Amino acid sequence: MILSKPHVGANCVRPVLSDIGKIIEKEINILSSAYDDIAVDKYVIMPNHIHMIIAIIPKSGRTQFAPTISRIIKQFRGAVTKRAGFSLWQKSFHDHIIRHENEYMKIWQYIDENPARWAEDKYYNPALLKQ
Repeated sequence: MILSKPHVGANCVRPVLSDIGKIIEKEINILSSAYDDIAVDKYVIMPNHIHMIIAIIPKSGRTQFAPTISRIIKQFRGAVTKRAGFSLWQKSFHDHIIRHENEYMKIWQYIDENPARWAEDKYYNPALLKQ
């Protein structure tokens, strides 16, 4: 599996980040340093959603307080909400365990190409690009 690539944002043209998008990006970049056992391998911030590959890599065996994806996302959302001054999150999120390298590469590519498919999104709103 490929972990901790130096360039984790999308390679293609991305939407310009709003002030909220910049807060989200800063908090994504903090995640890897906030937890010893995780790395954000890939992400893209879209106008109405984000995608991330979060790798949990135990460095010293199993710890009693190993982070879970739910805990990581809860704290990430809380940090963004605190900095933004309001909550912008839906109640749930979608997660998926990547089980092998082929699947990892397929998801990596999906995230990388997601901005180019933005106009095909069922929630596409070109007005969001002007904020």
